[in-house]
Amino acid sequence: MKRIGIEDYWVPAPEISKTIIEHMIGRGWTPPAKREKGDTITIRYSVKDSLLVMLFHPDLRIQAKELLDRDKLAHRLDECKEKFILLEETEYSMIKRAVDTISGYGRNDVELVRRVLDAETVEVQEKSKREER
Repeated sequence: MKRIGIEDYWVPAPEISKTIIEHMIGRGWTPPAKREKGDTITIRYSVKDSLLVMLFHPDLRIQAKELLDRDKLAHRLDECKEKFILLEETEYSMIKRAVDTISGYGRNDVELVRRVLDAETVEVQEKSKREER
């Protein structure tokens, strides 16, 4: 399995990827902003929202069956309350394909892309019935 960090991070406002932000704003997302030292404004880079947008990006030219598979992953991602999400190899490959296919990234997207491409491989052991009791 692969483990990807999905916790938000903060970025300087001018550097936000136009590709991702345009899609997010088009879906009704309003970026929260905060002021730091002086006039520097940073905004929250929503990792989960960005991954959700990327899963269905038009550049992927998704067909019907793949659309349904991606929707299942999107629901899992959207409902995840942890700082990380564990993905089966097929789920990870959907996200990785999106990252590899989409173009137009900016400097603030580096952390998101790094989290996906450098996702940690983890071994997961199922609990025995004895351990679950």
